[in-house]
Amino acid sequence: MEQDWLLGIEIGGTKLQLALGREGGRIEVLERLRIEPQRGSRAILDQIRCGFSSLLERASAVSGSVRAVGVGFGGPVDVARGRVRTSYQVGGWTDFPLADWLRENLGIDAVRVENDAHTAGLAEVRLGAGAGDSPLLYLTIGSGIGGALIVDGAIYRGSGLGALEIGHMQVPDWPETEFSSTSTSLSGCRLCELESIASGWGIARLAREKAQMLARHGRSTWIVIDKAGGSLESITAEHVAQAAAGGDEMAVAILERARRSLAFALRQAITLLAPRRIILGGGVTLIGEAMWFAPLRQLVGAGVFPPFRGTYEIVPAMLGQESVVHGALLVAREAACGSV
Repeated sequence: MEQDWLLGIEIGGTKLQLALGREGGRIEVLERLRIEPQRGSRAILDQIRCGFSSLLERASAVSGSVRAVGVGFGGPVDVARGRVRTSYQVGGWTDFPLADWLRENLGIDAVRVENDAHTAGLAEVRLGAGAGDSPLLYLTIGSGIGGALIVDGAIYRGSGLGALEIGHMQVPDWPETEFSSTSTSLSGCRLCELESIASGWGIARLAREKAQMLARHGRSTWIVIDKAGGSLESITAEHVAQAAAGGDEMAVAILERARRSLAFALRQAITLLAPRRIILGGGVTLIGEAMWFAPLRQLVGAGVFPPFRGTYEIVPAMLGQESVVHGALLVAREAACGSV
């Protein structure tokens, strides 16, 4: 059979996706699997082996027909060496030689391993909401927060050990007394990593803290707890957003806290990078236009470097939960051609 298939793999903290496609990053056959983080990296590697066999069977293909594999990994990677530096969600990945493992276990020589946000950003600029824009800043806001800078259609990798780790940027965590205004004053703020406040996990954690505070004061009812089925541990950012949409003041305050810290990070990124477009993807952005994008644009615009005001757009991603896999297929194409 003609060797014209490409393999794209997304390895996240809770989701594993494998796809076969051809030119252009389009998915033809997709396998989606759930990761159990407590089982560690070895279980994920076993899933990749089995998922690859399933893909080949569904595509009526053989392993020798796959020219190259591209990976979007949920954590910092050493692109030149094809090694994972670490994962902040699943154990067993530290300094793991993922490219070599794929060559040995899947029988594919051309392999490129990238950070998952980088592959998603590449996909959005080639296939999605950023077509033709440069430079483009992409953020994925899900269980964590990752970033990518795409310049002239190519991933910016910094020194080669990762770049645009915006989720680990130190940002202010505004006290709730400041939520009533659009002031960008840092008075009374402490500094935290952005993803500890504005990621899905961060938003849920803040909500659980509120619920625990209510319990200590003898209150066991709160709409967020109700939406989570009465379980504090089951609270998600989606439950907070649903309560905020209904006007619940504490839920509104939690979202505002997240938006303010994210807006601070974006203002700094705009000042440094001057992107033409900022694309936001990931599960948290599904909160939507009214509760997420519109107030975020206002907060960014209120404090952005004045000469850059109006030079950028902030828009939602278009490719949904397959964005990383689309990007991994594009990276596989680059690996097949030997380009960086």
